[in-house]
Amino acid sequence: MTAAPALDQLRFPIHYLEVTEALVRSRGGRVGDVRAACGLPAAGAPQQPAWIDGRQMLQSAGIAHQHCLPDEPPSLQILRHFPLSAHGTLGMLAMTQATLGEALDLALQYHAMVMPLFEFRRQPDTAEGAHVRVVPVLDLGPFAEVMAEVVIGALANVKPYVAGQEPVLRAQFAHAAQWPPEAYASFFGIAPVFDAPWHGFTVPRALLAAPLITGNRATSAQLEGLLLREAPGGVQARPLTHRVRQSVLAGLRKGTVPTGESLAFELAMSVRTLSRRLQDEQQTLGAIVEHVRMEYAEQLLRDGPDTVEAVARLAGFANASSFTRAFKRATGFTPAELRERLRGR
Repeated sequence: MTAAPALDQLRFPIHYLEVTEALVRSRGGRVGDVRAACGLPAAGAPQQPAWIDGRQMLQSAGIAHQHCLPDEPPSLQILRHFPLSAHGTLGMLAMTQATLGEALDLALQYHAMVMPLFEFRRQPDTAEGAHVRVVPVLDLGPFAEVMAEVVIGALANVKPYVAGQEPVLRAQFAHAAQWPPEAYASFFGIAPVFDAPWHGFTVPRALLAAPLITGNRATSAQLEGLLLREAPGGVQARPLTHRVRQSVLAGLRKGTVPTGESLAFELAMSVRTLSRRLQDEQQTLGAIVEHVRMEYAEQLLRDGPDTVEAVARLAGFANASSFTRAFKRATGFTPAELRERLRGR
């Protein structure tokens, strides 16, 4: 089991602290005290950080909670000051996607860059829509429930940019409701489910193709380049590897294993150029595809279908036998052995 990261090793965009400042300002509080309490220079100082660490993030969250009124859920009071742009470049990038489904793909692809307190695990799509499980990576203590509600609720703030009136997501939370679920309906458009098996949300299938009124391909390309330059070192050093990984994963979720030709076409280059540029990043296409398939299979074994045969099919294998051999070669465990270990955590 991977050890939980230390709070001071995590980073978050400074925009999240500005959400707290906006809430404090709306309550007539001392806005300047927010940065001081987090050990940051005053807002007017010449040297301003672009990022805060996990301890500063939770300190900011505590201040926000202290300024919430007692007459409604604290998460909703925070979310009123949490526009999509508060995610920084990622929020702006999501707004420039052509459809809600593309914005969801971007959020899943890059969310760890701005909110490493939670993992987003996309489950197999169903006729109902796209399902995402939201898993905390460490114990947030008294902030656990509010943070889960804020992290999922912040995604619902894409609603003003989506054509149509339907709720853009249906939220569920693993904790018990501290307020009547209907208290959340005005924000989410529909009351969330509480006491659910896990935190998460569903984007209705009919809305995945809903256009965003702010979609713009050229701006999207520019913002994605900026986001990658802001990214942690691994993504910066291997931008093409990162893009290929995401394309392979998107293909698997749609039920296909992308070929070299289809990936090259999607990335607007020849297969030879794709191979050469991957070699420049010390990678090969075959190794990336195999690695992503194994990661996806591990996710399915943890959260997906009950049978190994179904997991094999979703991971792009012809049968359970070939999947079992490949999986054990890659991980040292059979699928059944790893499932037992994962579900026993």
